[in-house]
Amino acid sequence: MVARMVMRGSGITMKQVSFYLRDIAGFDAWARQFRETCPWETKTVFVSVFSGWPDKAALGELVHRLKKMLPNAVIVGSTTAGEIMSGYLSEKTAILNFMFFQKTDVRLLAIDFSDTPPEEAAASLLESLREEEVAGVGLFVAQNDALTHRFLSHLRPLAPHIKVFGGIAGNTEEFGSYVFTGERALERGVAAVCFLGGELRIQVSTSVGWRPLGPSFRITKMDGGNVIRELDGNPAQNIYQKYLGLSRADINGRNLLFPLCVERNGNLIMRLPIDCTEDGALTIAGDCREGECVRLAYGDPSRILDASYNSRIDIMSFEPEAILLSNCVTRRIFLREDTNQELRPFQSIAPNAGLYVNGEISRDDDGNVLLLNMSLVAASFREGPQGESSSSAISLEPRTRKLTDMMKLVQCLANFVAVVSAESEMVNEQLAQLARTDRLTGLYNRGEIESVLREALMRNRKDDGVLSAIMIDLDNFKSVNDTFGHAVGDDTLRWTAKVIQGEIRGNDAAGRWGGEEFFVVLPYTTVEAAKSVAERIRRALDKGHTLPDGRSVTGSFGVARFPESGDYMKFYQYLDEALYRAKQAGKNCVCVAEEEGRSE
Repeated sequence: MVARMVMRGSGITMKQVSFYLRDIAGFDAWARQFRETCPWETKTVFVSVFSGWPDKAALGELVHRLKKMLPNAVIVGSTTAGEIMSGYLSEKTAILNFMFFQKTDVRLLAIDFSDTPPEEAAASLLESLREEEVAGVGLFVAQNDALTHRFLSHLRPLAPHIKVFGGIAGNTEEFGSYVFTGERALERGVAAVCFLGGELRIQVSTSVGWRPLGPSFRITKMDGGNVIRELDGNPAQNIYQKYLGLSRADINGRNLLFPLCVERNGNLIMRLPIDCTEDGALTIAGDCREGECVRLAYGDPSRILDASYNSRIDIMSFEPEAILLSNCVTRRIFLREDTNQELRPFQSIAPNAGLYVNGEISRDDDGNVLLLNMSLVAASFREGPQGESSSSAISLEPRTRKLTDMMKLVQCLANFVAVVSAESEMVNEQLAQLARTDRLTGLYNRGEIESVLREALMRNRKDDGVLSAIMIDLDNFKSVNDTFGHAVGDDTLRWTAKVIQGEIRGNDAAGRWGGEEFFVVLPYTTVEAAKSVAERIRRALDKGHTLPDGRSVTGSFGVARFPESGDYMKFYQYLDEALYRAKQAGKNCVCVAEEEGRSE
């Protein structure tokens, strides 16, 4: 049966036409309709087939008939976990999506990872595009495995302007997943569709809608790029057991709704566990790196739908003539009856078609080709000049959300979790701040200023810079407490801290070393410059604050450069010696230590 056809567009620019078939028996009726309605004066025909048919042989017959009917067309397709056309989900159908280009060439490169190593495959693709005017590359990938990750990681040398999009084939219950062309089927590999021509413009938009939840965990051990063995030194699966009550069996082979999220290059990327070993290692549908920090994440229905709506606004400004969608199957499972609410906004912009996948492909601002989870990736195409597309006349409809009763309940829980999580993070940050600072002065405490010193030294060594520090001891401070009481003493310490903060730069750091002693870290600062800073602080102390008896508050200063030997104990020794010499010189002065231990 032929269920529906959608076509829009005018003039001489590209057109997208979509159909869907329930079964192979409907092919002949569809073919007659196609011949009557579709444009033939065109340079290139690109056919993408998104199929959830349970009959593998019927799908092969469909591809055979398409190739016979359109021998010059570029044909590529994928099994799906659900098909998308005209803003709606369909199941166990075959979407036939045609893109007719007037000025664009389409080239197909089919790579079988069983025959060609991923690194070699990526090199072949890059070489084939080196001299071409490439607008974008669509990747139809058969499996989410280590070979795929290696292939994607080697595509970074693509020119920065080239857009990359696509997805991992969705599973059919009957025979698994694969991708195919007009010539062959690939159970382990990739069909790369290259769009060539200076007139074509492609925009790729990504939306997520999952939110981080709970504490952060550092990846302390991995196997390869997609197996997390340990988080904070413990089996990775422990966090699912502890925080969500999910056992190993709950993770294996399930569409888990709680991914891990990692912040990378300023973006939150979801990483979905798809397997768990007996010792608690998590295999994830994507890559992670040892040392990265991850958190659990949860789906928020409103944020998911808002992300789709905001993506629509972005796409409308591009004025596309066609849209291809790659949507994560987990989003469909999560949204259930509300699935079409995130798809429908695209239909008012331009013809659209796509599929539900087991991993989405996009490219970040640094050029890395990423495998994403829990995302909706929309690739928008325009061959004509901006302002001439039919989508330019479309007005933006108001945002509406009418969730089912079940999703309303989930939304209430998501709101509760978001508020509680935000409050918890605020309290944790306040506690962390208290743990880092001296309560009286507001400066770093001794433990934190030592930590700041270590981090500053690492940065300085990386940049071949120098680092200096100042040790300050208030003169005759014991007599202040004994004569005027601790209230005056505390006020004096607070005022001293304020003076120090006012005389140092934003990348410097000051801490209370203990009692009436203060420590100042000066990154990328020579000892001569550090001495000048110390003199400014000394003068500000001497003339700014007086005690009840009219005396000024003064301090003695020791200045030293961190030694090239890297010896912390030597460094502290130099500072102590310089400070001692300042005291011996009559106080209220600055002394600089030399690395040999002598002071001047």
